[in-house]
Amino acid sequence: MYHFIVNIHGGSGKAFLKWNKIRAFLKTKKVEFKVHVPQRVGHAMQIAREVSALPEDDIKIVVVGGDGTINEVLNGITDFSRVKLGVIPTGSGNDFARGVKLPRHNQKKALDIILKSKGDKKIDLGRSTVLSTGDSRIFGISSGFGLDAIVGTGLNEAKIKKILNWMHLGALGYAVLTVQTLFTMKTYSVSLKFDDNEPMSFNKLIFLAAMNFKAEGGGVPMCPKAKGDDGELSICLAAGVPKILTFFKFPFLCLGLHSHSKGFYLRNCKTLVIESDSKSVLHTDGELVGNVDKVKFEVLPQKLAMLV
Repeated sequence: MYHFIVNIHGGSGKAFLKWNKIRAFLKTKKVEFKVHVPQRVGHAMQIAREVSALPEDDIKIVVVGGDGTINEVLNGITDFSRVKLGVIPTGSGNDFARGVKLPRHNQKKALDIILKSKGDKKIDLGRSTVLSTGDSRIFGISSGFGLDAIVGTGLNEAKIKKILNWMHLGALGYAVLTVQTLFTMKTYSVSLKFDDNEPMSFNKLIFLAAMNFKAEGGGVPMCPKAKGDDGELSICLAAGVPKILTFFKFPFLCLGLHSHSKGFYLRNCKTLVIESDSKSVLHTDGELVGNVDKVKFEVLPQKLAMLV
């Protein structure tokens, strides 16, 4: 039995048309499936919680939606050892599908891959914990503090997203809002503790991204060498340089050529604790967590079985 969690309310009418084609294909293949349609923000998480608790030997959940819906589902799964996840991307960024190398613009092909998969491919997930409250949230793509979080969560409300989504130019919306936000935001003084190493200090931090996959924001390669199954998080941060210099370096970031550029710092780790002199936005997969000043990022190795 396949449980399809289908977000047809979060985007344009195209999502409904895409789902109709997918459903017709399922019927021609005589696949046994059940459809669950989230009705509000947070409902996909509740559905995933209920489905993952069913007394079935092999629970297969397929998300038809964007990265936000996938994030909700990941945070709703109660027992990852019993669940296999498939994704048919219908969002604007589709960075999760990009990370697991699923087709992003051919839903029928993605479905065909899912139906043929045994679900024996496992990937890492990440977890962000707000240390002042203990609240935590799982992420599949990335979690971030500062500029990328402000932009990622703001992009969900931006009118430009709908236009660029229709034009298949989701990454452009990320770029436009990044430049706009860069010159209006404040910077931060932070202490970073990687694994069991001594804390490191960074001044004028603009952003910090904890990546599971290479790219976020519709394909921006924050950590070009990141792998979603290596048991580590890949960290990218920008700090210690004037905003105007960061602006001129932004094209190098978009092209994945920033690794050795002054002002950028990249490294891998299993855990990272960030303490900031003031609060900033924290996101997981582009979804707002809150305004925080102390966060722990950690990898959850080989946590999720994928239908790929």
